[in-house]
Amino acid sequence: MQKLLSSRSRLEEIVNDILLDMETKPRLMDGRGNAMLVCSSIYQACKTYELFSQTDFQGKCAIITSYKPSPADIKGEETGEGLTEKLHQYEIYRRMLADYFKQSEDVAMYRVGEFEQEVKRRFITEPGQMRLLIVVDKLLTGFDAPPATYLYIDKTMRDHGLFQAICRVNRLDGED
Repeated sequence: MQKLLSSRSRLEEIVNDILLDMETKPRLMDGRGNAMLVCSSIYQACKTYELFSQTDFQGKCAIITSYKPSPADIKGEETGEGLTEKLHQYEIYRRMLADYFKQSEDVAMYRVGEFEQEVKRRFITEPGQMRLLIVVDKLLTGFDAPPATYLYIDKTMRDHGLFQAICRVNRLDGED
């Protein structure tokens, strides 16, 4: 099921829909609001981020998950047939951190906590500069970001978890 949900063609459609919303929906198009995308797995979040980073959203979106890249994660993952899911996830995360901190991947990969704090701050205080957060489980409860106007859910959710996630975008922010 993860292969189907993470297929490139499916994720490209989701990315295109969100990009269209960013150009046409109130608060998103004028940079006063931003959005969160909830993915079903860290791997899917990484693949989606990779697609966004090939658009004008490079530097304006980020992944926030429980994942912290570590060389131990990829030990024994070489297959000779290209990147496995773990290797792909590891590479995308390292590249995102390196691009953000403008450091080598080997140095930046250990700054996940700092990255998370800075991205959350920018998401709240600079919605036009941090337009989209891609999450899996983190930030769906207890994260108060008034500019968060839209929530895209690409994951099975129900009951209290769904209610809490929806509450992330149910905040007053300004007169409108």
